[in-house]
Amino acid sequence: MKMKTIRISLLALASTMVLAFGNSAHAALITEIGDAGKLTTTAQTSAGSGAIDAIRGTLLTSSGDDYADIFRIYLKAGSGFSATTTLSSFAYNNFDTSLFLFNSAGLGVVANDDDPNVGPTSTIGYTSATSDYYYLAIAGAGYTPVSASGAIFGNLIGQDQVGPTGMGGADALSNWISVTSEGDAYEIQLSGAYAGPQADVPEPASLALAALGLGALRASRRRAARRPA
Repeated sequence: MKMKTIRISLLALASTMVLAFGNSAHAALITEIGDAGKLTTTAQTSAGSGAIDAIRGTLLTSSGDDYADIFRIYLKAGSGFSATTTLSSFAYNNFDTSLFLFNSAGLGVVANDDDPNVGPTSTIGYTSATSDYYYLAIAGAGYTPVSASGAIFGNLIGQDQVGPTGMGGADALSNWISVTSEGDAYEIQLSGAYAGPQADVPEPASLALAALGLGALRASRRRAARRPA
């Protein structure tokens, strides 16, 4: 009895495997809907799990309360994340911005008021040790995130990126204090940020090894098919 020969195109196989495990190249622009809110419980979330390459919105300081917006994003373990307001067109970020990153529990991670190379726009960067949701906040300079114990990040004036070094740095975000006249249309450009959890994608070398392994299996079956019954 002859074994049926299975014909497999290695190139097609590799392509199929990439599609099966997902492709993180789909970037998206997220636009603020209504008011994104200023606490983690009122943060704007995004459907799906694709990459986010920019967030656009508006801080309406003239309204008397819209001084900060928060968006939920997903970061992958070991993958570098960055957010900046320095690279946008003249239609955005024509005010003194501040950026803040909080973890899934609302604890402060990093913050920046003025990018040391570009200011008064802002830039933060971070590499997460675990894959999880985080919260990215933008505010006008001078508006300060606080916990029940006090300011989370302390003084940002004249500082580069800082950690949660304020008196309230050990506790979760609960409010904001002070006011600011800084606000307008903004765009935050992102890298390494996603709307939701990411499937593990095999490295190209792993795909090649899998394809070679199946190729060897195909050759073995061909040899077996040629043997007399």
